[in-house]
This record gives sequence, C-alpha cells and structure tokens, in this order.
Amino acid sequence: MAQQLRSEDLSFLERAPVRRTRTRDLHAPAEAIFEQLAAHQENWPRWFGPANECHYVGPPPYGVGTVRFLRLYKAIRAHETVLVRDPAERFAYWVRDTNVPGLAAMMEQWNLTPLADGRTRVSWTMAVDCSAPVRLMFRATQRHVDKIFQEAMKRLERLSRHS
Repeated sequence: MAQQLRSEDLSFLERAPVRRTRTRDLHAPAEAIFEQLAAHQENWPRWFGPANECHYVGPPPYGVGTVRFLRLYKAIRAHETVLVRDPAERFAYWVRDTNVPGLAAMMEQWNLTPLADGRTRVSWTMAVDCSAPVRLMFRATQRHVDKIFQEAMKRLERLSRHS
C-alpha cells in the first residue's frame, strides 16, 4: 500500500536531513538532456538503470503540477509531482506517495549548466526526510548510488547526443 509523503516547497532541497548531490559534465547540449529528463519520460528506463517504467499521468500538456508514475527495481513504486520545469535549466519534483516504508518527505532536482563546446554540467540532488533505519540505508548505499549515477549519465549522454 502506498503511503502519502509530506508536501514540501523547494527550500527542502537545502534543509532536508538527508541530502545528496551528484554532478557530471556531459558531451551533449542542455536542451537535448532536458528533453530526456522532462519530456521523454518513457526513455527513463533506457538511461536510468533502476527504472522499469516512467510516464506522466493524464493527457498533455505536461508542466508544473503534472504527476508522473515511476517504478524502480520492479518493486518500488512512486507518484511524483513536477515542481519546476525550466527548459534546458532545471527539472524538480517531489514524491507524493510511495510503497517504500520509512520515508516522510522526498524531493529531487536536476540542474543543467551549459558549458563550452556544447557540453552541459548535470547536477542531481536528492533530498529526504526519513526514519533512522532508512537514513542508515542511504549512508550504506552511497557508493552504489554513485555507480548508478555515473552509469546513468553515460547512457543519458549517448541518448541526448542521438536524439
């Protein structure tokens, strides 16, 4: 059964009890990366390894307030609400509900910074308020999350260069 998570504003990204940011420079333009992040939800399983399914709920147009469904590792399910959708710059969402126990609030943000030669710096921030056991799990899995992020960025780069 899905549990409702607490709604938060964007300041949660700075004040969450658990906060992780990963950054990588990609050889692809910010516009193409943003398209994969925000417009082509169906492609998330192609570049983000844990994703099995990702799609917006309801008809277009999709923007701030749109809900999306995400399924990870064939078992984790979540509905997320888009908070920010600034083309080629920023995409942020908060998790409305999930079947993961121990989460009180969760938000993610993707920032895109154009660099020279058509490259883009991609920064991903995950902000979480959770129970002590879940906090320990986040600490214990940092290397795994790093590996997932690095592999995802390689695939996102390839997909964005050929879109």
